[in-house]
Amino acid sequence: MQAAIVINRNAGCMLRQPKLAAHLRMLASGRARLYVTESAAELGPVAQEIVRSEVKCVGIVGGDGTASSTMTAVWQACGSAELPRFAFLRGGTMNTVANSLGMSRLPTRELLSRMLASLRAPNARVRSRPALIVGEQLGFLFGTGVWYGYLAETYASGKPTRLSNATVLARVLASAAVSGETYRRVLQPQALSVQFAQGSWEPRPYLAIAASTVAHAGFGFAPFHRALAEADRFQLLAIKTGPRGLLRDFPRLRLGRGLRSSTAHDALTAWAELRSPGGEDFGYSLDGELATARGALRLGLGPALELLVL
Repeated sequence: MQAAIVINRNAGCMLRQPKLAAHLRMLASGRARLYVTESAAELGPVAQEIVRSEVKCVGIVGGDGTASSTMTAVWQACGSAELPRFAFLRGGTMNTVANSLGMSRLPTRELLSRMLASLRAPNARVRSRPALIVGEQLGFLFGTGVWYGYLAETYASGKPTRLSNATVLARVLASAAVSGETYRRVLQPQALSVQFAQGSWEPRPYLAIAASTVAHAGFGFAPFHRALAEADRFQLLAIKTGPRGLLRDFPRLRLGRGLRSSTAHDALTAWAELRSPGGEDFGYSLDGELATARGALRLGLGPALELLVL
């Protein structure tokens, strides 16, 4: 078969629509092989089977973390072989990467129908976008500091939803304006040094260090206004102001004008290394998934992924 569908059983759409997997299986019957997974550990064998079967397109049902994990597993299984195309079929809580890349906001079933129809189209629309490599993982949106702390706060409140994420964001912003308890909890203050291809930034407790190959970060904010400027570099930010300074730049982020130079260091680079001067661990997020770096972490530019525009 030319196509495979990978479904995260824990994705928001699966929890909201318990029969969705069965409907997708019927829709894909005879045209795509369907896999339902419950953990990242299950993706390795699935990816190996996808590569052995020489699948040309992999549809992913789930959010940003599901897409990141699935693409990583397929990339690792491919080795030197050519990567298949990928299609974001949505189904997650935020779908930030899909939104940032201008992918259709249709229901999962309609997106799958379009993906299957595109397999027969000689001129299917494809968008190429490089991924970040962070550790051994592919992704598009990386962040430390308050970026990591905000996501940890949303997960602590239970299974995240768009409403709960927005509620936590509003609570964090209100707390940041007065340096309240919630803000202090998510701040994650820790000194980090930053080296990158063109130079370095001083070690200090940055509000956040973030990197991306897409422009948006969710909720309509576009801090990475230069991320699409070059195909062989990603945008790297280190926010050096306090919360009030960042809040003053929010209108600019809504307009896609980025952060002022007084608010953040800003560079386009092919690699970066973050290091804790004392060797302490620090938390980070990649496409909404939380992880811990053991004293240092390298970010690089990954493969250019072909993404089907549905």
